[in-house]
Amino acid sequence: MADTVHNFSAGPAALPAAVRAALADALKVGPQPSIAEISHRGARFGEVAEELIARLRRLTGVGDSHHVLLLHGGANLQFAQVPMNFASDRVAGYLITGHWGQKAFQEAARLAEARVVASSEASGFVDTVYSDGESDHELAYVHYTGNETIHGVQYARPPTSSAPLVADLSSEFLSRPYPYQDLALAYAGAQKNLGIAGLTVVLLRHDLIHGVGDREGLPAFLDYRCWIDQDSMFNTPCTLAWYAALEMLRWIDSEGGLEGIAARNAGKAEHLYAHIDCSEFYRNPVASHARSIMNVPFWLADEALTPAFVQSAEAAGLLGLKGHRAVGGLRASLYNAITIDAVSALVEFMKEFERTHG
Repeated sequence: MADTVHNFSAGPAALPAAVRAALADALKVGPQPSIAEISHRGARFGEVAEELIARLRRLTGVGDSHHVLLLHGGANLQFAQVPMNFASDRVAGYLITGHWGQKAFQEAARLAEARVVASSEASGFVDTVYSDGESDHELAYVHYTGNETIHGVQYARPPTSSAPLVADLSSEFLSRPYPYQDLALAYAGAQKNLGIAGLTVVLLRHDLIHGVGDREGLPAFLDYRCWIDQDSMFNTPCTLAWYAALEMLRWIDSEGGLEGIAARNAGKAEHLYAHIDCSEFYRNPVASHARSIMNVPFWLADEALTPAFVQSAEAAGLLGLKGHRAVGGLRASLYNAITIDAVSALVEFMKEFERTHG
């Protein structure tokens, strides 16, 4: 293994060195309990929760228009929780641009009446899709996946709809300035850009909560109102994940806020895409306007070489480059913690691999 290691995993993802150091310090052995051992009802953790929510409000710009909830279960639980709360008596609409949008729709269809408003499946999920807006007003909401981690498709901006917009932003949350305040509901698992697994952030606009159906038949754990009433502590939170998220938000501010993070993320993606596009050895089929800044899937001209690429990359200290099993190929995830040096190392490796195998 190389002396320097770069982690391109799609998640759980790399953490900035400063955040890893802060977590190590928070968990160090000493006379006092660590951050993972204290009561979530105590004053010490109360300060963590207060600062975390305040920073989330400021960075997302939602102010007092939205509830900020810190929940369990990841995006997969939200696939069920959203329709259970808001589509009990109306049709839910879905824009599908990849694997996770499909999963969200399939889960909703098990629980409520759901409709595919538009899908790019026929073209192989290489572009974003939009509704015509004419019949959206009949829908309980329109759901979209802001960034598809597997297919590498990302909306440059939210789609428009006359129905409330619901967004799965798990893999792009806090990676750039975003009009969160325009969304009725947004959710994101923390393990991409906000720390470690065990926390899901939900931004829920106040007026949408009035559309929740009768409590009868809705499990309390899945009723957003229960979490609102209990300040996100309906049951014991994953305290370490909350603390990790707080350290990530502090780090984002130290890196120039979302504007600074966005500039760096765009530069990393441009560097990698530029090399893919100038080579006949590598390819990325996603429409240029829909290419993800967070997840860059790519394929070799000779796909039989893919295992050798992954093995050689790991030996060179480039980890997590194997593509998702659903599509194969290769994938580099360029979340906030990935540095431009890491991307440059990957590009240099790709050049050398092409030279020796092309």
